[in-house]
Amino acid sequence: MKLKDYVRTKYGITQYKEYKSNMGNLLCMPIKNGSQGIFANKEDVIKSNSNILDILEPMDLLYIDISPDNCGGIVVPRIPETLDELEKYIEKIKSGKYILKYVVTHEQLENNMYEVGE
Repeated sequence: MKLKDYVRTKYGITQYKEYKSNMGNLLCMPIKNGSQGIFANKEDVIKSNSNILDILEPMDLLYIDISPDNCGGIVVPRIPETLDELEKYIEKIKSGKYILKYVVTHEQLENNMYEVGE
């Protein structure tokens, strides 16, 4: 991992920064408003890369801006039938046609789900 690489942990995605604490070196998972959120240990890192698109996985939720005036967006669904579509969106992001705005990883979803039922 290098400074500013995108890091995927079991808590979500962040850019690599080290925080020294009495618990050792930690990664910080910032939340949308820019404040610090969840902290993770280096052992929680699943993968890292300088390009966020290379650490996305099936079942992640992607919010993509598809409009040049920043007023239209879509959320790529998490259903298996859309995996081919996901690749098409990633290619359009790589080409600059679409802009990736937010990612909610499947780990984040799973960690925050409320199970309904008996």
